[in-house]
Order: sequence, then C-alpha cells, then structure tokens
Amino acid sequence: FFGYFCFEMKVVQPVLAYLAFLNPVHSFVNTPLSSRAGSVGRKIFALSASSRSSSEIVPSFKVMDMVQRANELDEQGESIMHLEVGQPVQAAPPQVLEAAKNALVEDRLGYTSALGISELRGCIASSYGKYPDVGGGKTIDPNRVVVVTGSSAGFLLVFTAAFDAGDVVAIPTTCYPCYRNILGALAVDTASLPLNDDFKITAKELMEEVERRKKSGEKPIKGLILSSPGNPTGACLNKKEIYELCEVCEREGIRFISDEIYHGIVYGDLKNNEATALGCEAGRHSAIVINSFSKYQCMTGWRLGWVVLPANDPELADAINRLAQNVYINAPSLSQRAALALFNDDSVTKELDERVEEYGRSRQVVLDTLKELGLDGQGRVAPAEGAFYVYVDLGDEARGDAPGFCMRLLEEAGVAITPGNDFEDAEGGLGNKRVRFSYAGGIKVVTEGMRRFKEFWPKWVGGEGQ
Repeated sequence: FFGYFCFEMKVVQPVLAYLAFLNPVHSFVNTPLSSRAGSVGRKIFALSASSRSSSEIVPSFKVMDMVQRANELDEQGESIMHLEVGQPVQAAPPQVLEAAKNALVEDRLGYTSALGISELRGCIASSYGKYPDVGGGKTIDPNRVVVVTGSSAGFLLVFTAAFDAGDVVAIPTTCYPCYRNILGALAVDTASLPLNDDFKITAKELMEEVERRKKSGEKPIKGLILSSPGNPTGACLNKKEIYELCEVCEREGIRFISDEIYHGIVYGDLKNNEATALGCEAGRHSAIVINSFSKYQCMTGWRLGWVVLPANDPELADAINRLAQNVYINAPSLSQRAALALFNDDSVTKELDERVEEYGRSRQVVLDTLKELGLDGQGRVAPAEGAFYVYVDLGDEARGDAPGFCMRLLEEAGVAITPGNDFEDAEGGLGNKRVRFSYAGGIKVVTEGMRRFKEFWPKWVGGEGQ
C-alpha cells in the first residue's frame, strides 16, 4: 500500500509501479511475487482511482501550521513564546554530541542493516532491564528491536505491515493526530474510543466497543494504538491498566501497538513505577512497542527511534525488515552511532532526569496559572501526569473556535499554543474548545508565556477586538 500512498501524495508514476511490486502488506508477505503482483497492482490502482485529493486523505498537522506562523513572526523580530510544539529546548546530551563529532571523523557512516546497527539494538534491548516486570532485570532479545527513522517511520512501517485496507484500528477520540492521518492514508478505517473520566482508554472502554461491534455486525477491531504517557493529555496508564489491555487484545485477536515515546518523562510517584506493554506475558507475546530518542533524550532532529516486535511473529518481522529496506534503507548512520553514548553512562541519565525535573517546574507554572484563571474545574484540565503538555477545555469561552483563539493569542500576545482540533475526532466537536500548552521550551519561556496568557485571557473573555 505504499504504492497507493505515494500515488495519492502525487509521487511520480514510476515510483508507484516500483512500490506496487514490493507489496509489503502483511497478508501477502509469503506469496510469490509472480502471483501477487497483478492482484496488488489492481488493488492499488482501484483505490487510487478515487476522486479524493491528497489534502482530503492526509490533513495538515496543525501544530506545524502554528509553528510556521510563529516562526514567521520570529523572523519579523516579534517576541514569541513557543508553547506549541513538543520539542525539548535543550540539545542532545554533550556525550551524544561528542560521539557524533568522533563518528564524523572516524567512521565511514555508510549504510547499516535496515534493522539498525547490532550494538545499538543490543543497548536498547538491555535498557528494558530497568522494568522489573520485563523479566526480573533481564534483557529482551535484541533481534526483536528495529531501529527506525524516528517513531513516525515506526508507525508507517507497523501500520503497513500489520493491517490491510479496510481493517479497523481503534484509537482514542483524543490522541496524537498522525495515528489517524497515516492510517487514513493507508485506507485503514479507524474506530474512535471515547476517553473515560481519567482521560484514558482501558480494557473496559475497549471491550465495550468490541461487544458493540459484535452485536451490530460491524467489522471487528484488528488493532489498537494509544500512547502512555498520552499526547496531548499527559495521562498515564498504570501497570494493571496496560496489562489488562494487553490481555484483552491477545484474547480478541487485536494487534496492540503501545506508543511509549514519552517514557521517562513522568512526575511524582510515577517516576519509579512506569509501565511498559512488555512487562506482562500477553504483551511480550503479541504487543508492538514504539519508542523514540526524540523526547526524553532530546534528539528530535536526529530522527531516530525504535520498534520492539512481538516475540514469536517472524512474518511481521520479515515484512518490517523488507519495508525498511525499500522505504529508507536504514535510519541515519550518524544518529545511530551518536545514540550509543546514551547507554551505560550514569552521568547521561542523571542529566536527562534533571531536565525532567525542570519540565516538572514548568508544568507547575502552567497549572498554577490556569487555576488562577478558574480554568482548573473538574474535567477541564487533563491529568498531565507525564510528557510535557497540559491539555485544557476552555468551554464556552472558546466560542467554538479554538484555532481562532490560538491565532489571536499568537498575533496579539506573542504566545504560540496548539488548538485541540489537531487531537480530537472531528465528529465530536471537542477540538473547537480545547487547547494544548507545551512546557518543553524551558522555565523562562513558559513563565513569560503564561504571564502573557493571563493578561490576554480577560480581553478574550470580555470580547475585546471582536
């Protein structure tokens, strides 16, 4: 289905023809090329005959639209406080930068295996020993680890390998927008699961949808993806909740994809009690874990992440490998070499944990300001237990126009935040009254940004400038 994806994205016809013959879709992985090429090509071109334009298939990532306008104002000399994007203000740790410098001089930096360099895969596998439930401090098998070009590539590879067009994948009504957008581009249907009062999806919410579909005769759910800590909510699943999800998914034949990109960025009692889907038997057997070096390790632009595949699924592993070979060959060699410096060095972990402590102080500034403005009522502010976001429901004060509110806040007060439309199921309408604050930009930026927000809010509520 990369052929279909490329066609809709207006990629040239030869690329479409080439990718059609690669056919990474999981249901064809063991079919001989001679027998599968024709049927795949027909399926791809039949889908591509749709009258939908590429803009209808893949909506814009609205936070990046806000970033673009905020950067334009920056370039014009305006003072802009960036609370819109989930990007740590700090650079990668010094040890990583030094390793990158050395690699530039000493290493050829040629192609690596599509799965990643063995040493890095081994380090990632060993890092799971910090979770006692993974195996009493033992490592996982490095052969299960695939190094990818950021978690975004991980989503694309996994979605393409694990699902066919027309399959149904469950996602939270409030979630990272690229889940919905990438699945839609691959012609995979989504089922939106409403969050519970704690801003979470648990086994209870999943089973309600499973049973509803059984009774109504609708297509069954083939997959589930969610993140913990969550983006944009910051809500975290505890061990019991994530293990129950793994068990339900294994029992019901649902492929569970656990997005753990914000692991390491949690607050309070969660600091030493984070849960991974790999911590229970059902998760080790059937869950897929996706993670990244972008957030906790502060390496957003290095474009490096990883996928941990199920223990006993060689067909999926083979499909992922062949997809990676054909889509980007390998994750950036320089990034892989540099990332090795993150492991087996307590000073690196100490520095990264100190950065999380600063996020915690910035988080409190946001929460305190919202409380002062009376925006902290029940159900208005998501838990913010992890990641570096506070997600807020502005209620009627949003006037049903969160994008308009965010744009005025940017243009008049110089504060960039993100409208909730990015994260919400469009049918629910909640995106028009919700906004996300990112406090990844440092305590000074957050403090000044929230001071300006506090000044702007009464002007907006009072109708000034309408």
